[in-house]
Amino acid sequence: MFLFTTPPATSTVPANPVLDAIRAGAQASGTDFDYLLRTAQRESSLNPAARASTSSATGLFQFIEQTWLAMVKREGPRFGLEREAQAIAQRPDGGLSVADPALRREILALREDPETSAVMAGALTNHNRDSLAGALGREPRPADLYVAHVLGARGATSLIDRATHDPTVSAADMFPEAARANKAIFYDRSGRARGAGEVYAVLAAHHAASASASATAPSDEAETPVAPYAKLDGPAFHGLFQTGGRTGAVSDAVARLWSARSDETSGVAPGFFPRSRPAIDRTAANPPAIEAQPRESAAIDDPAPAPAPALAPAPPPDRARRPRPAPLDLRQFMTIRRAS
Repeated sequence: MFLFTTPPATSTVPANPVLDAIRAGAQASGTDFDYLLRTAQRESSLNPAARASTSSATGLFQFIEQTWLAMVKREGPRFGLEREAQAIAQRPDGGLSVADPALRREILALREDPETSAVMAGALTNHNRDSLAGALGREPRPADLYVAHVLGARGATSLIDRATHDPTVSAADMFPEAARANKAIFYDRSGRARGAGEVYAVLAAHHAASASASATAPSDEAETPVAPYAKLDGPAFHGLFQTGGRTGAVSDAVARLWSARSDETSGVAPGFFPRSRPAIDRTAANPPAIEAQPRESAAIDDPAPAPAPALAPAPPPDRARRPRPAPLDLRQFMTIRRAS
């Protein structure tokens, strides 16, 4: 029983519905969770209700209305949105619309549902990856995928090509609508239009920077801190007085320190507290003589000389004893009264 006892800590990490939704969306769409997490961190700071002030972008992944309607129409049946997908029709100009205004609002409101938004973002990422791989002739990098998330697959292909072969061409002239909605990306602080190479570098840097920010998001797996020298299968603190259980040192480091002392103390095993060094009796009895070992060679006829007898230690010198003084005679201090 311990004087002071601390029970093992049982820490629980609270569930994060946004992270759970992104993870579920990544699994359902077959997309890398880390990429989706970084993208959501960059686009909305993991806020499902985030809305852009310069466009119709809404939700974790900032889908604009036309992109969202296109994704729901194409991928909705795979993820249980058959009714919503059938309600979306294509206009003569190529745009998408929903005849029922209430249903249209309902479909667009799904952008604020974290899991639905994550599923659609994963499906869009897979579509962009396939398109970029065919256009670039290589596996797209995460930065390429993020550029496609912002500009679309065709826009990303065009920007990457210009950034490679003509990096100084104005990206704002290439994508005027995107430049109006993202001035901080397409223009520097002085108002100068950035080139295609600069815009690609800015987008890639933004997505890479979001990786370190998303690393601070809480994890589902609780980390159990292990204090130095603590016993892993017991309490974090040992009692001041211990009557059972562990009988050795509290740690390997302490055990090594105690063992150095115990080697000098007649083989006494160290306990919970180090023992004091016993005094060495210099007048102890003679140690037993070491027996002579048999000779290994039989070619020598002379017997082995007997070991010399051990010499007894010299007795301690006698101390000069002083004579004990005679007892004090008190008669000289006594006055005898005689009867008168």
